[in-house]
Amino acid sequence: MTDIFEQIWTLPESHVKVTKCDAAGVPLDSTADVALDEQARAGGSLLNDNAPRPLIPFVRTGLFTDPSFATLIELLDNYNATEGVAERLLTDTSHGPAVDAFLTAILPTPPMQLAKEHIKTNFDAGLTEATFREKVKSIWFEPYTNHFSGNVPFCVGFEHVFVGESTRKPGDGPSEDNVGGYHSWVKYYLDEQAGKANYLGHDYRIAVTAEGIADPNVASVLMSWKPSAAEGGDGHVLFKKPGGFFVGTRPECEIALGVVGIYAVLNGVFDNTPGGGTENHRRMTLGANSFDLVCHPETITPAGGGGSARVNGWHLRTLFAKFLGAPIPTGGTGGSGGGSGGGSPVGAILPSNPHNDASIRIRRALPNPPGTNDVGEWVEIKNVSTFAFDLSDWSLADDLNRKLPLTGTIVPGEIQRIMLNRIDSTSMMLRNSAGWILLYQGTERRAAVKYTSPSENAVFDFDLS
Repeated sequence: MTDIFEQIWTLPESHVKVTKCDAAGVPLDSTADVALDEQARAGGSLLNDNAPRPLIPFVRTGLFTDPSFATLIELLDNYNATEGVAERLLTDTSHGPAVDAFLTAILPTPPMQLAKEHIKTNFDAGLTEATFREKVKSIWFEPYTNHFSGNVPFCVGFEHVFVGESTRKPGDGPSEDNVGGYHSWVKYYLDEQAGKANYLGHDYRIAVTAEGIADPNVASVLMSWKPSAAEGGDGHVLFKKPGGFFVGTRPECEIALGVVGIYAVLNGVFDNTPGGGTENHRRMTLGANSFDLVCHPETITPAGGGGSARVNGWHLRTLFAKFLGAPIPTGGTGGSGGGSGGGSPVGAILPSNPHNDASIRIRRALPNPPGTNDVGEWVEIKNVSTFAFDLSDWSLADDLNRKLPLTGTIVPGEIQRIMLNRIDSTSMMLRNSAGWILLYQGTERRAAVKYTSPSENAVFDFDLS
């Protein structure tokens, strides 16, 4: 497949002009539409504000009167910031017309028309303008309940990607990572201007920091967000660590990328990264740098449940890009936006940071048992949800992507210890130096935890419940 994602992103109509700022925060190009000031690296405590100036100090007056921006902004206030709280339906007269106005503004644009023609040529020969409109509305705006590995009501792809969601739980500490999504530079700028979002510093991987802060079309940030009471905030400051978004993209660019992404994922032609087919990543060269575009659809438990494997559905769950730095050849051995110090091993796709917040979590592990390392290593998993899971579609893996299929079922609250036996070199094993443990459901990674060099018989505790 021709890389339609690069084609969409590089259309002149997909962007406005962005400039970087000098050391004093002054925009370098006075003709630009947007200025980006990634002035300092985040560091120390998450609560430290290392960046005294705004991340986006300037947007050209009148830019947001453009129909696609104006109708986007009208939609941002239509959602509750708290994950799982009821959202307005498309039949709601205070919401449905706003969605239709946004679609009317973006559908005639070159990015959306290019997306439509690509889908018609490669996936759906009978696609018409009318059916394309309904498909875009369904993918981005219809509420659904299949969120990651559990059921969370009132999920909406547009809300997650463009608005952001509070995932805060009672008892969360002051520096918990409790913002989901929030991948829109427009939303960030508006919140920053309103005093609800605060840039704490950039958070590129050390090896690609220079490329990251030189690229005007991407921001990788640590940030705080305090949604107002009107949008469902509870008065607490939320944190996203790290987060990121394209800068200067028009809404139609991101909507087009997501629609083509869903079609490509569901037709099995999206992944093209090392060890592809496991992460819903597509590696692209955008300008001077490489990115992994991440596009996850909803996951559905088919009728009958039980041992039925989950399948992908048509609603978009998330869309964002991981910054990789200098171009990495498709199918090469480079990492995908992070990993363990010296780079990811061939075939392993590691996240920028550990994550362990799905319904089944990695609880504890013993990487270095006493005596020989041929036996005795184990990993514990825990079901923190209120429903049972069939494990036939789940597997554990190490950071060389050697997988251990799981079996049986795991009921709510249950902890299972999985013993690792090194039958041969293809067996999953935990090395006696820093490493990762991954948990998959089908081809989607549900958890990734990292341990440091283990002393003998040291047990690592990863439980975040």
